[in-house]
Amino acid sequence: MTPAESRPCPAQPRVLVIDPAPGESAIPELAGLAELGLTPTVNLRRVTDQNLRSEISRRWHSIDIDGFRADDIVAAFENHGGYDALKCRAGIPLTRGAFERLTASTRGQPLRMVAKAASGLDSFDLDAAAERGVTVLSTPGANAGAVAELTIGLMLDALRGVARRDAALRAGDWRAAIDGIPVRSLADSRVGLIGSGAIAREVAARLAPFGAEVWVLGSPRFTARDAEHWPARWTGTLRELMTGCDIVSVHVPSTAATAGLIGARELRWMKPSSILVNTARAQVVPEDALDAALRDPECGLGHVAVDVFATEGTRFTSPLASNPHTTLSPHVGGMTVQAMKASSAQLLTEISRFYAS
Repeated sequence: MTPAESRPCPAQPRVLVIDPAPGESAIPELAGLAELGLTPTVNLRRVTDQNLRSEISRRWHSIDIDGFRADDIVAAFENHGGYDALKCRAGIPLTRGAFERLTASTRGQPLRMVAKAASGLDSFDLDAAAERGVTVLSTPGANAGAVAELTIGLMLDALRGVARRDAALRAGDWRAAIDGIPVRSLADSRVGLIGSGAIAREVAARLAPFGAEVWVLGSPRFTARDAEHWPARWTGTLRELMTGCDIVSVHVPSTAATAGLIGARELRWMKPSSILVNTARAQVVPEDALDAALRDPECGLGHVAVDVFATEGTRFTSPLASNPHTTLSPHVGGMTVQAMKASSAQLLTEISRFYAS
């Protein structure tokens, strides 16, 4: 018997909500959990609206902890008799040690399920979760369209220099907002997508009306015939894609196989004045490699636009922050109102199925 099975689920299972859905989606999500028979405890650390904080505190038990610190999450479990489930949106660090402590039968109700309203699970030790009998739920595809939209937006900013022109105008320098920033069109650009999942496909669909030529390097199962249905050109190697495209956009999960997939060598393959967009995971394209490539006169890379960083959820630091040839976004690709509602609804369905089984 696994640790999480060593004690039966209580009649009224309790769920620790590390970060509720943002804004107007928060109350429906929490009410949905209650309707499923769960008793929510809500962490208010990332809830900034005072009216919403008051409403949540009035209806449910609330706490205030740093949800990006595993020790704080474990302490919340130990101080409140444990929880049957944990719900989150962000990439909270659930390591092997964290899972061992959260499922310890001596700490009250051991954790049985983690539900994440997102698709990326790279911050969880999934092997440890399985070994400890913890079911991990997620919402793959729910925010694919939203991430694809930001990806296109970052491409357009890099091509047209929107953020740089805005900064120059706010500084009162009209000429700087016009001169020295090359302007290119997405139409007739060749865009290479690394990855063939839901987000990459949504990006390809949104690129078509712009008149861009799309190349795709997909998973081993992704074939030239699959690419025809996007439509896109199938490429067989990373080098072929990176040497042949004006814009390279990354759409693969962070795994042992993809960590450092693009480094100094691969960045030197890129065309002069090329653009790299990363809305996937920072581990796939390390920030220090991107910064070094942008500063290397022999490297063709001209601009980098990223929505993901190695350090998130705390005070922001990145070597890219001081580089003028970058556009930085704080991992908000999937955080549209519509995507958050869809993720919450999908997650509630998955949680319902978990308890029904």
